[in-house]
Amino acid sequence: MTRFAVIDIGTNTCNLLIANILPNGSFETVYDRKLPVKLGRGGINKEILQPEAIERGILALQSHFETIQKYEVNEVKVVGTSALRSAANRAEFLEKAKQLLNWEIEIIDGELEAELIFRGVRLSLHEQIGEYLIMDIGGGSIEFILANDNDIIWRKSFNIGIARALEAIQMSDPITPNEILACEHWFDDHLQDLWRICKRYQPQTLVGCSGAFDTFMDIYEKAEPDIKIRGVSEFPLKDYLKIHELLIQSDHETRSKMEGMDKMRVEMIVIASVFTNFILQRLTIQRLIHTHYALKEGVMDRLIHINL
Repeated sequence: MTRFAVIDIGTNTCNLLIANILPNGSFETVYDRKLPVKLGRGGINKEILQPEAIERGILALQSHFETIQKYEVNEVKVVGTSALRSAANRAEFLEKAKQLLNWEIEIIDGELEAELIFRGVRLSLHEQIGEYLIMDIGGGSIEFILANDNDIIWRKSFNIGIARALEAIQMSDPITPNEILACEHWFDDHLQDLWRICKRYQPQTLVGCSGAFDTFMDIYEKAEPDIKIRGVSEFPLKDYLKIHELLIQSDHETRSKMEGMDKMRVEMIVIASVFTNFILQRLTIQRLIHTHYALKEGVMDRLIHINL
């Protein structure tokens, strides 16, 4: 059995996916894990990796390396995204990873990142949904992909990730209504290209993926014990809005005790929800879908097809 591993080094988390490669070119997940790295802390908007961030990132890679050794993996692919591609001193991180682990890290640009996110998301969508907008909220960047059932129509990576927003905008705990407005104005200023393309195509369905959306769904699942979320699922807008109201009224301590809350997301989940709600309202989205598949699954799919 051929087995591949993919590591996605994001701004907030370092994600590992190990999968068995099936004869038909698909894959089955063997192991899936996220580790906190917060590469952007203290330097994301200065375009520099702080020494502590480099250390956290290398420690996460070493942990994943040890896991991979236990699974008899045939090939490992490591990619880096926003924090690494924008950091002036990224060579220091890349050299340490090469020296310690003998891994070459591919720094992917925002356009390729969006394409690979689409590739991952498409693997999970088993129904025809027409035109839809994919949104992947990261720490360093946020990717939007306008697609239909067959292909990408438009894609763009915006450097307005949640770690960047937290450094750019001062917020209270809990966040205030005026601070929410300030966040929305800040996002609005950066999203003119998105507004233009969506005015033309008017997508009615938003597909959310990755960390913040995973946490929204985990909170939803805990609140609705009859709901079992696996792979891809409908996220009723009224239920998301309840979670949004809960989050914007909460303080750090309350969030840290919420059932379903990922401890890595306590600090950033409020502004991620402010952003999500802003997009839903601004684009008058009628349907919300969540998928656990995103970048690392897209990288896995690409790796498989390169090796076919």
